[in-house]
Amino acid sequence: MSDAVAPVGPNAEAAPSAEGPAFPVVVRALVTALTAWVFAAGWQAMDKPAVQQASFEAKALVAAGLAVLVIVTLWVWRSRTEVNAEFIRQTWIWPKRVAWADVSHAKMIYVPYLAWLVAPRLVVRSGAGMVTVFHAADHELLTTFTHYALSPGLRQSAR
Repeated sequence: MSDAVAPVGPNAEAAPSAEGPAFPVVVRALVTALTAWVFAAGWQAMDKPAVQQASFEAKALVAAGLAVLVIVTLWVWRSRTEVNAEFIRQTWIWPKRVAWADVSHAKMIYVPYLAWLVAPRLVVRSGAGMVTVFHAADHELLTTFTHYALSPGLRQSAR
């Protein structure tokens, strides 16, 4: 499912591409556990007088907040990142996609020994100044990020 155009010539290698989950399994499990904890705490609070006497608007606000929490949790599990020679894309509540031709600056953020908890990410700045963050939990995806981020013509930052 790659739209990448392979270089041509006798010694040309295929342009690398990768796709994988955006968030590590531990992050996904923690988000799920925290969501479950919020719902369990809410369930226990249902019989409290303050909750029972709350206005409809207050209850609607809490319900909307819980809906947002569920949606974010589902997308943390569903989100995938794809990178190839033409673009980088991440599925999310609102999909993110940036063509490499539009990238003027790339910064890889990786916390050694904590990548299982803090999702590694690539921050790219397009020529228009827009900053977009792409998460990656897969080693092949991180390697491909690095390949393109260190390509000539991009300004890089290490952190």
